[in-house]
Amino acid sequence: MKNLVVSGNKRQYKIVDLENKKEFLATPRKTLLNQKGPIFIGDYVEIASDGTIVNFQERKNQLIRPRIVNLDLAIVVCSTIEPDFSSYLLDKFLTYLDFCNIPSIIAFTKKDKLDLERVNQIEKYISYYKSLGYKCYFTSIKDNAYLELKELIKGKVVAFMGQTGAGKSSLTNLIDPNYNRAIGSYSTSLGRGKHQTKEVILLPFDEGFIGDTPGFSSLDLKMIGLKETDLAMFFPGFYKYATKCYFNNCRHVLEKSCQVKLGLENGELNQESYQNYVKLLMEMKGE
Repeated sequence: MKNLVVSGNKRQYKIVDLENKKEFLATPRKTLLNQKGPIFIGDYVEIASDGTIVNFQERKNQLIRPRIVNLDLAIVVCSTIEPDFSSYLLDKFLTYLDFCNIPSIIAFTKKDKLDLERVNQIEKYISYYKSLGYKCYFTSIKDNAYLELKELIKGKVVAFMGQTGAGKSSLTNLIDPNYNRAIGSYSTSLGRGKHQTKEVILLPFDEGFIGDTPGFSSLDLKMIGLKETDLAMFFPGFYKYATKCYFNNCRHVLEKSCQVKLGLENGELNQESYQNYVKLLMEMKGE
């Protein structure tokens, strides 16, 4: 199937014929929706002679929020100011992506708005997440730090995701100014960014596609299918320790012979990040 869904809604979708480089609109058959469920942005679909969508290819991965599938890579965009950086939200996003089997990298934005002290603080976070194996970029609209990221995503289907006001659309425009994506603003009174991107859309980029997605300030891991055991395994940095814990269902809080807590004691895992994990665990327990 060489027809990629790049935008649309439940009634009609924009499709790109990857072989002939043509765009067209198509509507899914009701029988398909009844049998296999809704079409997602990123689906590779089969088009019948009457122009309707009759099938979609098995997905290699899937996100419920944002609703997008078949990603080669996700870029978690983290604002460093307006709104302030939240390691809690970052850890939550990374857990979600690891659980969904989607490789992820981190882009810290708005470096140009920070003083030297705050730059140093963010660079400490960057150093930690790099130690866990994540590629990290510290970007600014006033320098060329995004160029390495631009090279990395060529030829891939990627999605930018993160909190409202983090700078996803700004970063997309830096990578290719022709996109001219609408830029959101930050509300001081509300203490959060204002939504600008309203839909998930795949934009063509160098034999691949960039997904711009709506921002959000909250993400309920339990509502999108994660269990406590998943959190304990896929939380950033935990996997190599969790697989060695004495108890197979170790939650890394009160259990003995817990390798995650040993990694914490040895300074290999970060105390702030561990507290984020405990907070998430309590949320999933409903406490």
